[in-house]
Amino acid sequence: MKLPHNWAKVWFDPFDAHHCPIMKTKLATLAFCLLPLTLMAQLEDPHVTGNVPITFYGKVVDQSNQAVAGVKVRAEVRLGYFASPTIGKERWDPISIETDVAGKFGVSNVSGGFLQFTAIEKDGYEVSPKQAKAGFMYYPDHFQADPNSPVVFKMWKKQGAEPLVGSAWHGNVRCDGTLNAYDLASGKPAKGGNLEITCMRTPLDIVPRENKPYDYELKISVISGGIQMTEDEFTYIAPEGGYVPTLTLGAKAGDPKWSGNVKQEFYFKTDEGHYGKLSLEWYAYQTSPTHLEWACSINPSGSRNLER
Repeated sequence: MKLPHNWAKVWFDPFDAHHCPIMKTKLATLAFCLLPLTLMAQLEDPHVTGNVPITFYGKVVDQSNQAVAGVKVRAEVRLGYFASPTIGKERWDPISIETDVAGKFGVSNVSGGFLQFTAIEKDGYEVSPKQAKAGFMYYPDHFQADPNSPVVFKMWKKQGAEPLVGSAWHGNVRCDGTLNAYDLASGKPAKGGNLEITCMRTPLDIVPRENKPYDYELKISVISGGIQMTEDEFTYIAPEGGYVPTLTLGAKAGDPKWSGNVKQEFYFKTDEGHYGKLSLEWYAYQTSPTHLEWACSINPSGSRNLER
């Protein structure tokens, strides 16, 4: 049974309740209590409230995929409800859970339309920033929970911060193949420096606002050492191997994932055997000379630990 669009007027107008706020509130409550069962059932319809049973299965692991017990998990469930026959509202109900010895946790016996995680915490660990605020839509998308395939949340078990040496540089570079050399320890341009970056673009001269794709290429080298790209969320420990002298990044004008600039993180190893991490961005879409910036941290002890 559908509610008529003016059903509130039908309830209240006979009493002229709009002239008396107190009477209006009492009448609203009375009207809600006297609703026929068919209408009450309609107010519980997910199409009206957006509420469905919520079940969720999760698991927390560390960077080695080992279960993490005792993690405090906090979440909220968005619940739609009717405060009166004429006012539709929603509220957020908090949930607190803790992972068991297998790193697992679950949510059940609640209803709502959306499950939002607000915190995943344990001393000595750091949660993935991409997952800390994860949300799951149950209505109308109907997220399906599977106890045999729990949603995995990854945390990094900290090893302990170590003193790192940091440096950074930003400025303009030509994109015609000119060699740019820097000293990783100081961040200063230096002839014969151990970090070399070359930028190239075809055509050299572009009109930025035209957004026409172009070929561009960036070469980066760590002299007498090595470098490798990373997509790690936590660049806290450098790999022991896998380094190469030079990497080439960029895109051709016809590439389907063409973006117009380079933004990347790296691990590197210097000629002295020191490990580090470096983030770089080249604004290839600008008129030449273009903007380049990078920042790095090095552990001078020789340890691969890059926690700060």
